[in-house]
Amino acid sequence: MATTVINTIVSTKELHFQPGGDPASFEVTVVNGSDRFASFQVELVAAGAAADRNGDWYSISPTASSKKPPGAATQFQVSILATPVPGFVGMMNVRVRVFSMDLPDETREILRLVVERGTGLIALQLELPVKQFQITPGSRLEVPVRVSNPGQLLSNALLTEVAIDPRWLPLSTERRLQVPPGKSVETTFTYQAPFGASAPSQAYPFIIEATHNNGPASRVSGTIEVMPMGFVEFTATPKQRAIPDKLRWKFWQSHPVTYSLEAKNASNLSQEATLEMAGENSPQCDLTLIPETHAIAPEETVEFLLTARKKRPWFGRTRKLLLELTAIWSDHRVDTRNERQTLELVVRPVLPLALQLVGGFFLLYLLWWLSWLNPRNPFFGHNEPVNSVKLNGVGERLMSGSNDQTMIEWNVSGFFNPIINQEMRRFPNKGNRLWQWLTRPFQNPTNCQSPGCSDLLAEKAVRVVQYRPVNNNWVATGLENGEIHLWNLTEKRPDPFRSFVYQKDDRVFGLEFTQDSRSLFSGHGSGAVLQWDLRDLEQAGSNPEVMTPNLKQFNFAVYALKLVGNDDRTLAVAGQLNQLVLWNWRENTEAVVPYREGGKDAYINSLDTAESHPNLLATADNQGYITLWNMQTCVNGGADCQRIEQWEDGHKGQPVRSVALSEDGCYLVSGGDDGRVMLWPLNTDGSRAQPQGEQIIGAKNKNFNSVDIKQVDDHLLIAAGSDDKQEVRVESHPRLPNLGCDVP
Repeated sequence: MATTVINTIVSTKELHFQPGGDPASFEVTVVNGSDRFASFQVELVAAGAAADRNGDWYSISPTASSKKPPGAATQFQVSILATPVPGFVGMMNVRVRVFSMDLPDETREILRLVVERGTGLIALQLELPVKQFQITPGSRLEVPVRVSNPGQLLSNALLTEVAIDPRWLPLSTERRLQVPPGKSVETTFTYQAPFGASAPSQAYPFIIEATHNNGPASRVSGTIEVMPMGFVEFTATPKQRAIPDKLRWKFWQSHPVTYSLEAKNASNLSQEATLEMAGENSPQCDLTLIPETHAIAPEETVEFLLTARKKRPWFGRTRKLLLELTAIWSDHRVDTRNERQTLELVVRPVLPLALQLVGGFFLLYLLWWLSWLNPRNPFFGHNEPVNSVKLNGVGERLMSGSNDQTMIEWNVSGFFNPIINQEMRRFPNKGNRLWQWLTRPFQNPTNCQSPGCSDLLAEKAVRVVQYRPVNNNWVATGLENGEIHLWNLTEKRPDPFRSFVYQKDDRVFGLEFTQDSRSLFSGHGSGAVLQWDLRDLEQAGSNPEVMTPNLKQFNFAVYALKLVGNDDRTLAVAGQLNQLVLWNWRENTEAVVPYREGGKDAYINSLDTAESHPNLLATADNQGYITLWNMQTCVNGGADCQRIEQWEDGHKGQPVRSVALSEDGCYLVSGGDDGRVMLWPLNTDGSRAQPQGEQIIGAKNKNFNSVDIKQVDDHLLIAAGSDDKQEVRVESHPRLPNLGCDVP
């Protein structure tokens, strides 16, 4: 265990000290008797000394030693400067305490201190418990003074105020005291500042001098601050003004208005005042302050004039501008009243609000009525039943054809975001529809002079639309009057770039491109199926009038066409009498597919195949049947076609107008006269994955004439067109992984 011993040697055991003479000194030697480095300090404690003396009666050098190694010595020089107990004469014990912050031990030695009677004159000690005071004019202030006698004789003391005007001391400027040796006596001086402006607010120094019979005079000083009196005030009249302030015959003009602002100095201080606007709340108007700054003497009131100018808007509501004003005074030592003022400036529009509201409601109604948000807008969407809808290859665009003799290109994103206009373009482009509607009574309905325009186009409905498979940059339309039109979507022309017809008034119900887009097949109400050669249409200088199609005549009205198989050789033709025929157009052979018998009012309305499974064929008829076929055996050989599945309860036994298969053949969508669009997940063999389909769209008293489906990422886009005016709908439905053939 470490040794912690402190060895202390005091140079004397008894020391004489005479106040007023030279300091009495002695030495303290401290030896580090421990086994470690340590620093040491020395402290004196006198018997009977006040605890608050804090060692002011002696000095030690050095105050603390540096760290000394074991066995090293440190010498401290100690000097007695004053008596530990004021006024004491005689002998007292002084304890010399040596300690270390590095060691747990300490040592104490006793020194006998003999205090002799002093030889010199000693001044009294004056002390102000508080040296700084504040006073208001007219009030009294008591300043305490403590007088201490450090000598050894009784002192008769005279205290006198020597700095402040005697008029400030209403009782007396002097105090007489007897102060015993080593004691303290307290007294007070009473001050009262003159009332009014004759006592300006500032700090006044005061000095109290003490004289006595046993020593020289002494002084103590402090300050008395005379506080400002009174207040400053800011008022505004009136606080509200309006532009215009009164009715004038030139009602559109904006005349400025003026506010009167008063600044009152009811204090004993001279002030300079100005006004400023709150920076963040400054209104958008022109403000002028006259004058910008005012010098205001005590008890004086001055006036500012604030002029406000603001141009009135023609429209909008009455605005209330808040003018936040702040009074800036040069001296804030007095009470500031109403420093902030809020003025109100009412700015009325040129047109009254009631008139604006009536006009605004009318304008909003007109804009709504003319926008795509109005479901009955005659200038948006179709005005007659929609016969055909078709999504492009990536599902971003949708084409629709209608009985209103037009075809519309739609932005699919607009069906899911109401702020996007779904309608992109209308074909044919006949100019502004609103202008046409307004000038309809003055138009000649037979005036059709555009190169691709025909009078028949202006009168007949669009029965079917079909995208060109290559690039989807062409759209073919089949019309009620037998015409076929080709539109180039990359061009912004108002009419088709090709129009051809085989027999007028022979309605076109079906259109089908070959995969290489070199041929276009059209099916007609007369039973004719025409093959149009399109190879020369993109060549410069080709003659659009020379279009001689290959004709295949069937004995039933053709309502639907679809190429089946992998080689684009076989065209499925369906229509009246529930007829379904496979025509090999290259070899000009045909084969009848057995179907349910039907009379003249029985129709197969729709055909579709899956792009990646061209042998999977879906049919729909007006007796309510949906049928799925595997056409591989009957297309490649002479065997019968395989009917995978047929059901009639999909649309409650009502006619099914349209069916469409997804590209991978995993989904079938159907629309019918029951006002529903149904989704049917399929298995890999083409059969239904579940007996009941899922309703995607439901509407009362609507017949869905055409549907289409497209797979886009993790969801399905399902488009439908109905008999209701303007009705083209697109719904998004999540794919159904692990149900049927659609697997992740």
